[in-house]
Amino acid sequence: MGTVGYIYSYRVKNPDWQVETRLQKEKIRDYCTQNSLGLLKLYEEPMTSRPDNKPILKKLLNDAKLKSFSSLVIIDLDRFGKDDQVKNNISKWLSQNNIKLITISEPMRAVSTSLTESAKIQRIKQKVKDIPSLPEVVTKVVRLVQDPNSSASNVGKVISHDPGLTAKVLKLVNSAYYGFPKQISSIQHAIMILGFATMRGLVLSSSVVKIFTPKSTGMASLDYKKFWKHSLLSAIAAKVADGHTDKQAEDDIFSAAIMHDIGKIILEQYDHENYVQALKQAPEPLNYKMVLNSEKSNCAVTHCEIGSIVAQGWNLPQSITDVILHHHTPLLSADYKNLTSMVYLGNILSHLALKETALDINLIDMSVLNYLGIDTDSLLLIYSEILEKSETMEGMDDFFE
Repeated sequence: MGTVGYIYSYRVKNPDWQVETRLQKEKIRDYCTQNSLGLLKLYEEPMTSRPDNKPILKKLLNDAKLKSFSSLVIIDLDRFGKDDQVKNNISKWLSQNNIKLITISEPMRAVSTSLTESAKIQRIKQKVKDIPSLPEVVTKVVRLVQDPNSSASNVGKVISHDPGLTAKVLKLVNSAYYGFPKQISSIQHAIMILGFATMRGLVLSSSVVKIFTPKSTGMASLDYKKFWKHSLLSAIAAKVADGHTDKQAEDDIFSAAIMHDIGKIILEQYDHENYVQALKQAPEPLNYKMVLNSEKSNCAVTHCEIGSIVAQGWNLPQSITDVILHHHTPLLSADYKNLTSMVYLGNILSHLALKETALDINLIDMSVLNYLGIDTDSLLLIYSEILEKSETMEGMDDFFE
């Protein structure tokens, strides 16, 4: 038996609730990783739970009675309730059922009580409040792709309502990268060739390109064409890596990989001056620790955090949101380690391939490679295949214009 975590926020409005629950998740996952505790599951109360009615806590206590786990990690006892008697009763009950209760020493209560006043939360609120919703065609495609009863015809009919998107998809599937001998003229045929998951990634990213088109030619500190080319190659690279390991990732690999860095564009457009400073202090994307520290210092939030919050607000699948949050630290993902690890690797290999540089294995966390079961020889093979595919991408990046 292993360890589980329990998360509850007394904050009742977004993004306060979102941010506090995310902080709790990160702290619990980090604690379990640092202390070699196998985190089986996170029990997370939805925003609809009330202090006097916590259905997830009831389920947790029932599972504890069934001996489903041996230890429980929480931020502090206030997650159980504000009343001391309630906290004591639950703690005593867990002890009687031989469940070890672990409260993380770093006080979350102080973070919680000052949450609405914190500069970070205010900044996040300011950033995300004006970001547009996804177009209706995208939300329909995302929903259809998740429906096991959907067909290429269903998805094709939705996409066909957007002539510009239809033209882009047909241009892409007829590009040199795919190399089909005959012209593909039907959107349904294109979907059957590309697959539902790839189509969702392309529809998502195409719509995001429209939403985040630079407001003026003089403002961009990011090279948008290079950014999207890297995103596309990351998706291709992640799928290549997925084919060389027994740990098969979910169908979301293409969508998750192509969206993994979306937070950079959000910071670029919604906190431009601070993000420019962050880029100046950490211009090398492969030095991710420096990048994240610089973003935190200048923008008070990383591209991973802000990207995942926006993705969650768009109701994207949890797997994609999780990848956006953890693509630099994939083993911290509790529910999507395989998928996040593939995207982590695809991200690094894409950066190297676009530079046309030799593979530097020191840039890759060996614990991730060990988790994926990829040795040095396999990694060289994967990278060689990615270099070949990057040479045939001519015209593919036009999809993002």
